[in-house]
Amino acid sequence: MALLVAIPVAAQHKCKDKETMRREVREFKMKFLAQEMDLKEDLQKQFFEVYSQMSEEKARTVSEARRLEKKLAASKDASEAEYEAVSKAITEAKEKDAEIEKRYDGKFAQFLTPKQIFRMKAAEEKFRDKVHEMRHKKRSARKTDK
Repeated sequence: MALLVAIPVAAQHKCKDKETMRREVREFKMKFLAQEMDLKEDLQKQFFEVYSQMSEEKARTVSEARRLEKKLAASKDASEAEYEAVSKAITEAKEKDAEIEKRYDGKFAQFLTPKQIFRMKAAEEKFRDKVHEMRHKKRSARKTDK
């Protein structure tokens, strides 16, 4: 939980570029996951390497769909065919994401217990929820400041 408190503090340093912020959030996330999984120090390095590989692969998978989605959202006169193509790209990205996760579950099973894998998935969801909550609070605060 202490790691989640550190994220907003890091986010307040506006002089940092987006890539630095992303790297710091990834590092916080990894430490948070290891803590939630009760991962011993001797397994952390291996876990971090495999988890990083999985995260990068998943990010590449969804990046094109996100790009198309943003382009469509910015378009005022998108056609039905464009909406259909982007919807299909989003669905395919989700399918590929699930395939990647399933493949990496096998890699994690080589050195983690089923309980640790389960706790990793629960911790990922917990982390996502906390980040979402922080973003919501930040947006709400901006609206009240105006």
